[in-house]
Amino acid sequence: MADVLQHVLLTMVIAGFLVCGSGAWYVKMPSHIKALWKSCLVIPCSFDYHQSPPKVPGRVVWYQYARSGYPLVYDAWYNRKVISKFSGKTSLVRHGPRDCSLQISRVDSSLHMEKIYTWVDPENVGWKTYKFYDTTVTIQVEQTAEPPKISIYGEKKVGQSVTVQCSVVHTCPTFPPTLKLNIGSEGSKVATELLLDGTARTTLTVSLHIQSDQQRVGCSVRHHGGLEAAASGSVEAECSFQPLRIVPPSDRMFPEGKVSSVSCSVEYSCPKHVPTLTWNYRSMPSTLTVSMVGVGRWRAQSELNFTAAAQDQGRPLTCVARFTGGRRQEESMTIEVKRSILSRGWSYETPGSINGLVGSCAVIPCSFTYTSTRPSGLEVKWYLLQPDADPQVFPQKQGMAVKYAGRTSLPGSVSQGNCSLYIERLEMSLDQNRLYPWVDKNPITSYQDHNLYDRTSQLRVTEIAQQPQVKMNGVPRVGEEMKVFCSVRHSCPAAPPNLTLDAEPLGRTGGRLSETEVSHGVWERTLELTWTVREGDVGVVCTVRHPGGQTAKTNHRMKAECPLHEIKMSEEPGELMEGVARHVTCSVSYICKKPNLAITWNYSDMQSSRTTLETSGNTFNTTSILTFVPSLEDDGKVLTCTAQFTPGGTFSASSSLRVKKYKQRFVTLDNIDNKSTILAADVLPKITALPRSCVVIPCSFQMPDHLKTGLRGIWYNREGGRVYHGGQSKVLTHFKGRTKLLGTVGHGNCTLEINDIKPFDNGPFCFRAEAVSGEAKYSFNDSCVFIVMQASPERPRLTAAPTDVDAGSVINATCSVNHTCPSQPPVLTWSHPTNTAVIGHTWMGQGVWETSSTVTLIPEWGDGTKHLSCTATFSKRRVQVAIVQFTVKGSLMFQLRSSMHVTIPASVVVIVVLLAAVIAVCLRRKCKRQTENFSSPPPRPEKRSPVGGRVKWTR
Repeated sequence: MADVLQHVLLTMVIAGFLVCGSGAWYVKMPSHIKALWKSCLVIPCSFDYHQSPPKVPGRVVWYQYARSGYPLVYDAWYNRKVISKFSGKTSLVRHGPRDCSLQISRVDSSLHMEKIYTWVDPENVGWKTYKFYDTTVTIQVEQTAEPPKISIYGEKKVGQSVTVQCSVVHTCPTFPPTLKLNIGSEGSKVATELLLDGTARTTLTVSLHIQSDQQRVGCSVRHHGGLEAAASGSVEAECSFQPLRIVPPSDRMFPEGKVSSVSCSVEYSCPKHVPTLTWNYRSMPSTLTVSMVGVGRWRAQSELNFTAAAQDQGRPLTCVARFTGGRRQEESMTIEVKRSILSRGWSYETPGSINGLVGSCAVIPCSFTYTSTRPSGLEVKWYLLQPDADPQVFPQKQGMAVKYAGRTSLPGSVSQGNCSLYIERLEMSLDQNRLYPWVDKNPITSYQDHNLYDRTSQLRVTEIAQQPQVKMNGVPRVGEEMKVFCSVRHSCPAAPPNLTLDAEPLGRTGGRLSETEVSHGVWERTLELTWTVREGDVGVVCTVRHPGGQTAKTNHRMKAECPLHEIKMSEEPGELMEGVARHVTCSVSYICKKPNLAITWNYSDMQSSRTTLETSGNTFNTTSILTFVPSLEDDGKVLTCTAQFTPGGTFSASSSLRVKKYKQRFVTLDNIDNKSTILAADVLPKITALPRSCVVIPCSFQMPDHLKTGLRGIWYNREGGRVYHGGQSKVLTHFKGRTKLLGTVGHGNCTLEINDIKPFDNGPFCFRAEAVSGEAKYSFNDSCVFIVMQASPERPRLTAAPTDVDAGSVINATCSVNHTCPSQPPVLTWSHPTNTAVIGHTWMGQGVWETSSTVTLIPEWGDGTKHLSCTATFSKRRVQVAIVQFTVKGSLMFQLRSSMHVTIPASVVVIVVLLAAVIAVCLRRKCKRQTENFSSPPPRPEKRSPVGGRVKWTR
């Protein structure tokens, strides 16, 4: 035991520790220890004893080594007596009952070369028991940090991973330093270990995937307290090369005479070693590509387009890689040529697959040729491809495939190069079978390689018949001849399917049959039917029935169009006069009873009527009569009538418009009595009216007062027919109930109102008067009026505020429109709601009235461009609209002022808004400081003084 203790003490001395004792006691600590400025320091210390145990073993005190006295460095009992340079900085770090380690925080330069020592239970263990002051440690304060140490472990090759360790030795294990590597920290580990000399080592371990042959590694350390240091180094890695690799076709066979792709590739880790890849078949084309396939991994690959010949069998195919650094690799493979049937002197052609129906037959078309003279006595054989042995399916012989017995034959002549195979009575057991022919003097077993999978024909058998296809030779139109074709494809020309066609609903059947071969082993059977399309025809039905009993049907629906025979304007407008209506007739001839026909005019706001008549047989005529009211603006334009058939097309007829201005002319009535007295009257020679509205014709006359008594006013047309008369029975039927006098004839007022005026009520209309009793009659000069019809109502006029309007301001808007019907004036409405509208009706003279609407608006619906519209609605719901545009500004300001109960000038509101913005900024920047001031604790009690029985707060 004594030998073991002696060995331990000797190890501590060698490691730099000072171990002193009298045999009964000893203390172990380093004699010198380095400390980093601003960091912490942990001085490792332990003690032991064999006799004279301490009474208070947990009491450990540290002193400064001095010539006299015992200056305290650490004392838990008397911490206020610790000398200033150690005050508040020292504490024990104990990991066991006999641990006396001391920790010093915030090391500064004043501790440099300080010598200190520890004393265990100084009140009870005296110097005679153990001289603690003989075991001291000297602190050496370092101003700069040592750089960390970088260590790399593992095989240094590009593309592989190595372990990188960055470590630093320090004396502050309580707060170890922070280490960082420039290669990332994913999966990193940090460990701190205590060393025998009392220091500690902190190590950062990271796995590094080497990406290049020269890679820099940097490590930085930051100690507790802030001091930093760094170190760097480089990883010099070896470049690695993977073996060269040749990838042949999937079956390792090269078909004779065909291009096959074979690749040669090599992977390497250093991009500076770019290889060149060459083949021993230099005459064949190849391409080289270089790409990065991973971190630190590149691949060079050469694709060779290799065309094998028969003599290449057994030869080597070699690829050589030469790297820029001089390295060379080589790889080879043996060429195995897949011989072509052409090399046997003959070849054949068959389709890749043949489709057939159960119960029907199928023909596999086959033709063969010889490159040299065809041998005589050739025999065609067919085989069924199977994994082990290929049984024969033709000719019939012992050992042939049982399921083909009695089903196969050759429909063609072998001497003419025909090797086709006929298979009858197909069944599902034959589905997916692969068959191939053999045309050679020698048996197929004489060739070692007779795998002809890629030259076989697959037999596809199904129980479901395909639907026939139905086509028409154009668009079906009533009365026209139509052809429909029903076709189906099959594989059995010996027993083709049966086709029938039926045209609904008249039951027309029959047709002409034809059959063609569309491809190898596929025939198409077609049934053609011709008939004249009628309006009730809805489609055709094609039905196919196969020899195996399968049937399929296609119902081809159709909707016959109504063909146009002719569209024309049978009554063209000719030369027109403004305001004088003219009937324009558009006639559409077609062959249909109930067509879906729409006839429209490009003047859609004018009245039109429509009639339909059967002219002959299946021909019909629809006529649209437009009551056209011309205006001077229509001169030179085109009047168009459009006929739209659905289904069908669009057709039109047009005529140019020539409109002349109305010229006032002298008008006389044809039946004026020669005995009439001629007087003077005041009647407008021309007045404008809107059809289906009313018109008021101002009229007045002058005559002696004694003649005005007992007069009757009468209005005539040019032919003398009464337009107005006090007795309705004497009024023309066309005007009955639509005319009345608004004035009193006895007062010289002969004003006439015509209601629901018709487009052709142009006149002229003339006024006459006669005595109620007696034979006195009076005619008047200038008493006739001509009415010019308007094609559309007058457009309203809208006057509003300026283009820029402040929100909340008052806008006075007026909308007005002229008309000739005061008894049924147009109704004016606004696009925005209004509280009140002032409606006015004003006589403008010349038979014209003005209706106006004045409103007061306050725009408050948001900033931006706004529209205000006024709509004038005339009789028969005819409308005209006027629109003005203006810009609204200041909606936010208006809303703010509206929310207040008092009136505030706009300038004040602007100031309030700006102050609110400033306050918001202040709150963001100074909120924290103001909060601290307002939430600071109240002053201490000694700063309070009573004032008037209350407590006054002072600062």
